[in-house]
Amino acid sequence: MVFSSSVCIFLAIFSLHYQQQVHAVKILAVSIPSYSHVSESNAVAVELVKRGHQVKFYFPDDFDSSQCAPDIPSIRYGQNTIYHVINALDKVSELAADGKLASFSFMQTVRKAICAQIINDTTGLEKLREEKFDFAIVDYLFFVKCNLLIPYNLSIPFAGISSAIVLLDAGQPISTSVSPFVFTSYTTNMAFHERLINTVSHIMNKIATYYLLEAYDYSKIAPGLSWIELQQLSKKAEIYLENSDVVLGYPKPLMPNLIQVGGLTVKPPKPLPKNIQKFFDDAKHGVIIVSFGSIYKFNDNLRNIFMSVFQKLKQKIFWKADEEKEIGNVWITKWFSQNDALAHPNTKLIIYHCGNNGMFESFYHGVPLICIPHAADQFMNSRKLEYLKIGRFFDIVDLTEELLQECILDVLGDPKYTANIKHLSEIYRSRPETAAERAASAIEHVIKYGGKHLRLNQVDLSTFQLLAVDVWFTIFIMLIVFIKIILFILGFCKRFLQSKRKVKQN
Repeated sequence: MVFSSSVCIFLAIFSLHYQQQVHAVKILAVSIPSYSHVSESNAVAVELVKRGHQVKFYFPDDFDSSQCAPDIPSIRYGQNTIYHVINALDKVSELAADGKLASFSFMQTVRKAICAQIINDTTGLEKLREEKFDFAIVDYLFFVKCNLLIPYNLSIPFAGISSAIVLLDAGQPISTSVSPFVFTSYTTNMAFHERLINTVSHIMNKIATYYLLEAYDYSKIAPGLSWIELQQLSKKAEIYLENSDVVLGYPKPLMPNLIQVGGLTVKPPKPLPKNIQKFFDDAKHGVIIVSFGSIYKFNDNLRNIFMSVFQKLKQKIFWKADEEKEIGNVWITKWFSQNDALAHPNTKLIIYHCGNNGMFESFYHGVPLICIPHAADQFMNSRKLEYLKIGRFFDIVDLTEELLQECILDVLGDPKYTANIKHLSEIYRSRPETAAERAASAIEHVIKYGGKHLRLNQVDLSTFQLLAVDVWFTIFIMLIVFIKIILFILGFCKRFLQSKRKVKQN
């Protein structure tokens, strides 16, 4: 099995950490300024600090990190541009609610907003140089890449971290028949037309990244670096940490430089606040948690559909939204710890947008899901529910009272969903290391030894080589030439025999 042949190798390699003493180093964490992204990197940062290293984040001035990275110090951007990102993502959410979101527009909007901050902040980069960092952990988004300019500018090695890594960027030779592209909603079991589209998606992503996405001026922090060279910076990471897991996903062949560390934000629960604890304890028929993250905004029509269905249920509803009020069995609140709430024994279901971190938290605590995705990898995450039989999903444009109520009653009424997710949760919990420990051990390994021995000679391998497109194209041309030669020989023989017959007849 892929898990036993790849992940176990890492457990063997990185268990050497406990026999080796890695000297304390200064590590820079560069993250996309959003709660979910920072939470992933923060989990690794906290573990590295426990092991004696110094870690600092690089954040915009206006980004509030008190909820997602409270214990890790930060260096701040010199520009107050975080609101450009927030406004861009708000626009994306509005499009998603109306069913108008396209992946390419999402990529363009987010990339422009984030890169505008990074490439113009020469003051912040000067602060980073003064710190003299030894290593960087960089939040990787395959359609952004400008984060990678920071370790490039500082001339330090780095590790990439992400919930969704494009395998070709990490130098992984892949099989497009079993490795779905991140922005498709395919599972590992693909029909022919899906395999065809999936293969084209992998290739078109590289073409779009290199040639179709609008270039930006990054000469202030990387003078002389070409656009093609910028796209290839991703292949220079010492290792990649992917917030994924074979148990909550699809097995795939991996080279040793990509390590699955799914569930970075998962942790044992803390006690709930007394008023929330009482709300959950008093729920005789259980509690349904509703959470769509910190970005997604409901319009009035969607909110009314949800409220109408919830008030018909006997379960209590604990809903994270942008206000504080109670209506019947529904408690709407601005903030709560989702991980802690999921751990309560009366939690029966979560209705969610299928962001990666929350999926792992639900998975860890054995709570089935109903997912309504609206952007990025959430569509692929949603399909995993159906593939693993641990919940239901549907598109936001299909939302009706009837559909929502039918899905809720199905997941609550059919014990297979809860049984399946609890079984998979047990497998996941059986690991000897937590995801954060596994990630920190991998980083310490490459800090001490480098990562060259873990990866292919990536810089020299193009996308077409990794996909073996050049090989299959050559085989195709050779086959055509061979067929043409055979047809030529057969035609020559036919003409020769015909001429002999004519000679005999004469």
